[in-house]
Amino acid sequence: MQAIAVFATHGRRSASFAARQIDFRHYSKSVIIFLFTICLASTSYAQAPSLQGYASIISNPVTTLSKRVEEVNLVVTVTNKRGQIIDDLGESDLQILDNDRPPNRITYFQNQTDLPLRVALLVDSSDSITRRFRFELEAAGTFLKQILRPNTDLALVEGFNQNVNLLQPLTADIELLTKGISSLQPSGETAIYDAVTKACQELMRRNETQPVRKAIILITDGEDNHSQVGLDQAVETALRAETAIYVVSTNARPETPWAEKAAKAMQTLSESTGGHILRSDADSRLGKAFRKLELEMRTQYAIGYKPANTAPDGLFHRLTVLGPKKLRVFHRQGYFAR
Repeated sequence: MQAIAVFATHGRRSASFAARQIDFRHYSKSVIIFLFTICLASTSYAQAPSLQGYASIISNPVTTLSKRVEEVNLVVTVTNKRGQIIDDLGESDLQILDNDRPPNRITYFQNQTDLPLRVALLVDSSDSITRRFRFELEAAGTFLKQILRPNTDLALVEGFNQNVNLLQPLTADIELLTKGISSLQPSGETAIYDAVTKACQELMRRNETQPVRKAIILITDGEDNHSQVGLDQAVETALRAETAIYVVSTNARPETPWAEKAAKAMQTLSESTGGHILRSDADSRLGKAFRKLELEMRTQYAIGYKPANTAPDGLFHRLTVLGPKKLRVFHRQGYFAR
């Protein structure tokens, strides 16, 4: 299931007949009832399912679509309450609900999935992370070397302060990726949401002919002070791109008001898209965070299914995945049908 990248605004059609200076006295009663029925129907067309917190998604429903929903592809991570990966569940252990309805059928189910990876590494190069900057770059480079498989996986590197710079487009060449990472220099302010939006656009630019796992690895302290787009828009773009966001948080002062606000924003950004936050407020924890992320991305569940409703509505579909009690299930909140 691929994400659709455009909205078509459904304009209001409820202008009164009086405004058009139509004299109803010249029409029969049956004609008047017929016209009134059409008017009411047009105002209720294309209502989107609700998605609390993302007003921009539900306020502009799509009214046209080019093809029916054929298959939805979903990547799921399951952990226990201590954050340890659970990788031995079967198909019957996970229940999927698409707009509160179970799918018609499961088309494939894999644990320890070998789907190709498309990774966008986003590195905060603003002044706020200067202290540990070089160590973070080395850790990020090591992570890419360990996670990418030759001839299968691709990655891109993006650096951002108040500007967003694509340092290396999607490639399997580790040397080029490492060169892109090492070219970063810290300075300026922070535009996290702009960087996420650009990375999603780059990932969507590639025309995939098979299911893939798309992920953004975002290394930042979480404080955005310069983006042109907001948090909700960044989440929406990631959902459209079917891209999970993993935040490697370098926030070393979580007790301050700005840090607490930043942490909540990063939690929304990551968990809404199927990822989560990995804490790395010390050098030792940064290495541990990358090792945990590598393990997780190699032990996710890949699921494909035929939705119960394949009508071409083009709207946002809420996803719920239920697992065994006492386990935590991470997945994106939904998808845009096309």
